[in-house]
Amino acid sequence: MVIIDGTADSIATVLGLVATGVDVLLLEEKTSYLSDPGSPVHTVGAAVVVGPDGARPEERAADGPTYRTYQQFRATPTGEPVEPAREAEILQLTSGSTGEPRIARVPVRVVLHGARSYQQVFGLGGFDVVLATVPLAHSFGFIGGMATALVCGAELRTLTRFNLRHVLNALGEATMVLGTPLVYQLLVPILRARRGTTAPRVLLSSGGPMAPELAEQVHDALGYPVRQIYGSTETGLIACHPSSMDTWPAGSAGLLAPGVEFRVVAGDRLQVRSPAVFAGYRTGERAPIDADGFYDTGDLVRVDDDGFLFLTGRKETFINVGGRKVNPKRVERILSGHSGVREAFVFGAATATSGAEQQVHAAVVLSEDTQVADVLAFCRAQQLQPYEVPHHVHPMSALPRTGMGKVDRRQIVADATATLGEESHG
Repeated sequence: MVIIDGTADSIATVLGLVATGVDVLLLEEKTSYLSDPGSPVHTVGAAVVVGPDGARPEERAADGPTYRTYQQFRATPTGEPVEPAREAEILQLTSGSTGEPRIARVPVRVVLHGARSYQQVFGLGGFDVVLATVPLAHSFGFIGGMATALVCGAELRTLTRFNLRHVLNALGEATMVLGTPLVYQLLVPILRARRGTTAPRVLLSSGGPMAPELAEQVHDALGYPVRQIYGSTETGLIACHPSSMDTWPAGSAGLLAPGVEFRVVAGDRLQVRSPAVFAGYRTGERAPIDADGFYDTGDLVRVDDDGFLFLTGRKETFINVGGRKVNPKRVERILSGHSGVREAFVFGAATATSGAEQQVHAAVVLSEDTQVADVLAFCRAQQLQPYEVPHHVHPMSALPRTGMGKVDRRQIVADATATLGEESHG
């Protein structure tokens, strides 16, 4: 297991291990999965976590330490290439769209195919500067950012922790940017005042849908359209809007990426086959890939006569918090570990300012002597990250259920919305 935190050291660690045939599980520097005994990382069997041991002071200011949050380097091949005894696999945590997170196995050849797809559709080369504002532990940052830059011989710029000032400085030279809708939302007000000072020609967004209004604002501020990425850890890049086009049908997810074949079953359910599809799950759980090699995405789509893909429904139940995926089933399990929590149901709800950004909500049935503050303190004690801890907790006497005895999600959301703000944390 390697903590890949955006430093050159952590990236070199991953590349060195993979080059010698070692499978590598990628983890973010700040992750609650290591402290959660029920998380899938504890099934891997790796005894040592390799990587930086946290942020290190690069210089000391008068009022305390400051930290380097900006990395820049270019790959320079030296010596003879290593011939590993076996093909290594990159292991990545999925978002757990239909249950607890799982560990996906992504062979090196799949990573390289994905990187070459990005290179091809966005016309990248050694002259480019790739700015990754997203974590490299996830597919978008690792394949779309790091691997693509290395395959192209481009310069790669990363962040060891998000810092808006450093992003703005890097925009002056970056030619391709990888971000989430939240990153672009934070940049827009400043970019409007700095019009004409930025260079990116390829703006990519992933981690959740971008509101049309925000996409228009970014286009106006930077002079280039935002190209949303459609794919997953299991499938790699499925569709996008290549750099050869500046306009496309509103609401479309783009054209199919190189090598991707598709078929629509049951009227609107998307299945894909491509060299970018993963090799299965680490646990041995059977991947939803049929005998013909098609992966069932579970997403509902339509395809127009020009080949543009439109998403009409998504299977995901994860919660999108600023582009980071929070698995509600996992949070429910941790909540239920508190002795005073009799029942728990976790869901996501849109924030007041953006329909795409969400917050974590928890409907709970508590014992008489248990307070909401106790439950939140318990979550933090389990080392959940701030974005994973429920933003709003809704105590209920009982969770409403359907006639079949299942938790009535619709009723819970309606009841919670009615009492929103009564119990929350900042």
